Amino acid sequence: MTDTDPRRHLLSTRRYQWDSSGAAVSRPVGFAEEAAERRESLSHGLEDARATITGNEALVSAALLKEFAARLRHDLAQGTIAPDAEELAQVATDLADRMTKAGGLPD
Repeated sequence: MTDTDPRRHLLSTRRYQWDSSGAAVSRPVGFAEEAAERRESLSHGLEDARATITGNEALVSAALLKEFAARLRHDLAQGTIAPDAEELAQVATDLADRMTKAGGLPD
């Protein structure tokens, strides 16, 4: 098991792999890796979503995503987080924009 470094890794997520003996081994997930996976997921669009949320839920989610992106960028400016966190901040910003539109607010 590799230790999670909060300056470079997500705190909420770990990936699991199997070693040569078949034992599950967890590893931390870096910001750029998560950003790439989420971008790929989002590239399929919202139209193929299987769940629906209200306009208000979309707007609240957008506000939380904007705050998350702002905090990542603040830490980037302070030098307390890895530079590839910008990629994750941009994914959050892009999704917040989509959620804002889905919630019924103009650009």
